[in-house]
Amino acid sequence: MSWLAEVGRVLQPYYPILFLLGLILCLVLVALFLVERRRTVELLSRLRSLCHGDRFNNSPHSTLEEALGRLGEEVTNAAKKSQELEERLGNLDRRAQRFIQGMALERYDAFQAAAGELSFSWALLDALGNGAVLTGLYGRTEYRLYAKPLRNGGSFYPLTDEEKRAIEKAGGLDNPRQRDPARRSTLTP
Repeated sequence: MSWLAEVGRVLQPYYPILFLLGLILCLVLVALFLVERRRTVELLSRLRSLCHGDRFNNSPHSTLEEALGRLGEEVTNAAKKSQELEERLGNLDRRAQRFIQGMALERYDAFQAAAGELSFSWALLDALGNGAVLTGLYGRTEYRLYAKPLRNGGSFYPLTDEEKRAIEKAGGLDNPRQRDPARRSTLTP
């Protein structure tokens, strides 16, 4: 007798119980298969809807390909707009250098007879040190007003100490171009 026949003889009284256990195991496996099948069908339905669009729901992004195409176009447009804004900003920066960015008023007594610091020198400078200095000299019998153009923090006309102080306060020495002595106050008429 073989060992397989011997096992069959020992298990013969338990055949009905083993049959029921096998049947229950098969039913559980079928139930698990059906649950997983349902999940798979739902995922496939979602994938089809994403890739091919939903014919019954008119969504703005009907397919994944179309949505990605629109997204690519938006990115391209945003890059173009960013480039345009950078160019405009560069133009504005260049133009802003010519706007008055520094202004200072130096008050003083131009003449010993006139007190109260009624004379003044007023410097107006752009970012490059270009602009003008206005000087008003107050005396007892007369009042004089002078205007001197400035280029790179200097002038073709001689500058008084008060005018130089006003230019310095207005930022004439804050600009790197004005810090270079070769570019400052070397202009001659």
